[in-house]
Amino acid sequence: MTVSCPTCNKGVLIDDIIVKDAQGVSKMQTCGKIIVRRGARVIAQLVEAHEGIEVQGVMDSKVVCRGPVLIGAKAQWKGDLAAPTLEVKLGAKIEKGYFEIGRPRGR
Repeated sequence: MTVSCPTCNKGVLIDDIIVKDAQGVSKMQTCGKIIVRRGARVIAQLVEAHEGIEVQGVMDSKVVCRGPVLIGAKAQWKGDLAAPTLEVKLGAKIEKGYFEIGRPRGR
């Protein structure tokens, strides 16, 4: 579901995004939550989510999140992250990235 931004009239996605396969996009943005299932892969220049992000597959992007971020036990992460909280399960693989945890920030 999308709504129009009152300022610029662009469509804004408000639903959760559940990624079940490979997604190569320039941007993935939602006011909801993004869930990357096991076996799925997100490759993007920018990923933004208001309600949180859960990664059980592969995330390769700069990520800005205003909710909690969970990197699952078999997940792979490559890229920067700005989020208020982060939970990394034992076994997760973090290849590289700059992490700013504790206060969300804009782009």
